[in-house]
Amino acid sequence: MTKTYQKAISAAGKHVASAANTLNPLAVISETVEYLRTRTEENTKRLYIQAKRDVLVRSLESEKEVILNYFELRFAERASALERFFAALEQGVADRNKEALDHALTGILGILQSNPLKDFAEFKKSMSNPEFVIEL
Repeated sequence: MTKTYQKAISAAGKHVASAANTLNPLAVISETVEYLRTRTEENTKRLYIQAKRDVLVRSLESEKEVILNYFELRFAERASALERFFAALEQGVADRNKEALDHALTGILGILQSNPLKDFAEFKKSMSNPEFVIEL
């Protein structure tokens, strides 16, 4: 080694030794332990928050699926009934049957005037019951 490198290493060693002498080793260890404890606590909190978030997201996704299926089935039921009433209306027109026309029109108006969401609040309330079973 050249003398310049030897002087630089020697100077650096003196500074490190000087810094080590001025530090309280027990305080350094104590602060390090405190840092590690805090870091562990914060990591645990983050994991708890992430797990809670994942559960809530999955819960919302499940509720979304149930609600969308409810709407799909509810409106499919209305569409099917309307199709039958319109078929009866067409048949009544073809047969010139006034009673069939009145029956078909009354049915169509009844479906159109009814609120398809009238029982949704009750359905949602039933969903909160863990023993609720959906029968199709």
